[in-house]
Amino acid sequence: MSPARSAVRGPVSSAQFAPVQRLVEQAMAAGTFPGAVVYVRQDARVVWHHAFGWAAVTPRRRTMRSDAVFDLASLTKPIATATAVLQLVEHGILQLDHPVADYLPAFGASGKQAVTVRHLLTHTSGLPAWIRLYLRVRTPAEALRYICALSPGAAPGSRVEYSDLGFIVLGELVRACGELSLDRYLDARIAPLVGWRRTRFRPPAGWRPRCVATEAGNEFERAAAGAEGKGFRWRTGVICGEVHDGNSYYLYRGVAGHAGLFSTAEEVGRFGQIMLDFGATPHGAVLGRRTVAEATRDQTGQLEEARGLGWRCRRGSPFMGVRASSEAFGHTGFTGTSLLVDPPRALVVVLLTNRVHPRAATTAIETFRAQFHDAVIEAIES
Repeated sequence: MSPARSAVRGPVSSAQFAPVQRLVEQAMAAGTFPGAVVYVRQDARVVWHHAFGWAAVTPRRRTMRSDAVFDLASLTKPIATATAVLQLVEHGILQLDHPVADYLPAFGASGKQAVTVRHLLTHTSGLPAWIRLYLRVRTPAEALRYICALSPGAAPGSRVEYSDLGFIVLGELVRACGELSLDRYLDARIAPLVGWRRTRFRPPAGWRPRCVATEAGNEFERAAAGAEGKGFRWRTGVICGEVHDGNSYYLYRGVAGHAGLFSTAEEVGRFGQIMLDFGATPHGAVLGRRTVAEATRDQTGQLEEARGLGWRCRRGSPFMGVRASSEAFGHTGFTGTSLLVDPPRALVVVLLTNRVHPRAATTAIETFRAQFHDAVIEAIES
């Protein structure tokens, strides 16, 4: 990754973002999402930060705020879990290319002896994408035993298969080797360096008025579970201020390696800036320069999709649009969230939406993200 430095650019005016604003408003009118917060930084300064629409439409309408707190869903993976794991690597507590079974011996069962920490971070472990663990087990310890007993679907390193289960295991690695649960690790060793005040797992009840609603009950999970979920005690009210993901909520009480982090657009954008700055902050380094470069480079060059260490890279990532540079990296979340970092442009783009509210029925967010990122890049270069 090249340094986050560029030629001197003139200021960006808010008028340049008028086409982006229209695009977001059209998406809301089409039912892609009820509301959104957009946050754009370039050259280490905020050039646009805007709230749209509604934070909730049921049981009552609530206007979106620019400082609204969102369920980040899978943005948890790179921002919290991968960062914690990479800190442990820098401290010599974990080794990227050592077998996971060196740290969690039970994980070596059923043909997974050769799966390394790097394989988990790059989604090349052979673990399946997703299993409704909460319908099979009752505790995190039982869930880990269940995952450890699984046979890989492919040889380690031979195929990219995006796996929530792999990141659940990484969260357990943090607990086992970092001597703190993932939420406490984040609060003690990451948040103070970043300067976060509204980024955490399990937001307190006092945050609810500024939290953005997700689904009305777990209808998406219930429908997908089918007969398997018959008789399960599903959530029925509008979910707000608690994690949407079923495994994270029902099994892990909101603290899991794959999902559960909450934050604002500004604080997600601040983390993106730190990645542009190779881990540096005024309070000390979150990660070292070489670690950030390694985390955000294509680790899977011979495979069908480019993955870094917890991050998605440009190749095989259509959500970035067609204008993002070849060095861009980022991630998305099921609830309608995304972060894009484009180093040659010194650009950070955060899009947080509530696309699963009140139902997780539409997939239009996939097309919209690409159009949105192209429009933002056009705006800053116009």
